[in-house]
Amino acid sequence: MQINPRILLEYCETEIQTRNVDALIHYGNAKRAAKALSIDSSTLRESLKKLEKKASLNAVAPHRDVDHQTMEGFDAKFVTTRYDGEGNIKGQYIRQERQKEQPLEEKLKEFVEELKGEFKGLHKSVAEPANNNEDLLNVYAIGDHHLGMYSFKAESGQNYDVGIAENLLEQSFDSLIERSPSAESGLFLNMGDFLHTDSVSGLTTAGTPQDTDGRYGRTIQHGAQLMRRLIVRLLEKHNHVYVINVQGNHDKNASLFMNQIMIAYFHNEPRITVLCNQKKFIPFVWGKSFILTHHGDGINAQKMYEVATRDYGREWGNAYIRYGYTAHLHHKTVVEIGGFLVEQMSVLCATDAYHAGKGYGASRTMACITHHKEWGEIERQTFRADMAV
Repeated sequence: MQINPRILLEYCETEIQTRNVDALIHYGNAKRAAKALSIDSSTLRESLKKLEKKASLNAVAPHRDVDHQTMEGFDAKFVTTRYDGEGNIKGQYIRQERQKEQPLEEKLKEFVEELKGEFKGLHKSVAEPANNNEDLLNVYAIGDHHLGMYSFKAESGQNYDVGIAENLLEQSFDSLIERSPSAESGLFLNMGDFLHTDSVSGLTTAGTPQDTDGRYGRTIQHGAQLMRRLIVRLLEKHNHVYVINVQGNHDKNASLFMNQIMIAYFHNEPRITVLCNQKKFIPFVWGKSFILTHHGDGINAQKMYEVATRDYGREWGNAYIRYGYTAHLHHKTVVEIGGFLVEQMSVLCATDAYHAGKGYGASRTMACITHHKEWGEIERQTFRADMAV
């Protein structure tokens, strides 16, 4: 015996959960609902089980003879039920206790597992392009994009929300892909802070409050789908696509989960390589070029040089040209130390009210940097935020 699915609607926290319950109500059973949603029935059942558990924590489980909802902010600590000889309830006692906040990492893990279930097996093969130059790599360098940030033009001079951020990045990729040369490989380089916050409470990883656009679960959902679309777009252009998701200071936890989502979604795609992002420094080698990436928080060009020469001696020694790519401060700088070019990338995102009030701001751009196996960077294309329509 299962709980009436209509009861579960009250406990849905994400659009995916609500959609799953609505499908179950409409189609009558999990198998038909899963087929209509084009997901595994096991994924749907697991999602429903989690909702049943949330309901039972509030003492709502009428199919288990418990249906006395706790007060807002309280969970059922324990339930005592007395039955007569015929199995009828003679008495019931429910003790309530204040709800304990579920750790953020557990919430994110649950959400990511749902998304992985959504993505698994859904990726369709993309026709491999012909006649690409095997010596070339196009690096699509995304500076801090802060998806989920809210900015109001009257306060900051610019409007920004999830919809604007999605449109801006997609137009940027479309333009850069069209104008960049025919390269065998492409590098999707997310320099960190792809998401604006790392908390359902609207906080960064370190706990700094931020201006946010809507629910955190919705932002993660849009972010994962956006990243997936952009990578598939690169697959149409290049024979092989590499993916790097650098840990940001706004979204350290989310960057790890987003990387796992991409691994799950593209697990059967041999033309995509998603690099491990467990370390904040992520190296990449293309021919005689060595590229070391880091978000840029708590580090400068000198420290990047020291890490590159000390911790990546083999890559450094085998390279002819060496680069350090960072972001974080939202404006472009280039510093050369001992033949090591350290570039701090610009960003497309708007300025939030806090930083606008402090006088911060910079040109809003994104670049596609083309590297040759022998000569390193040979050209680049640039997209300005005001080019978007």
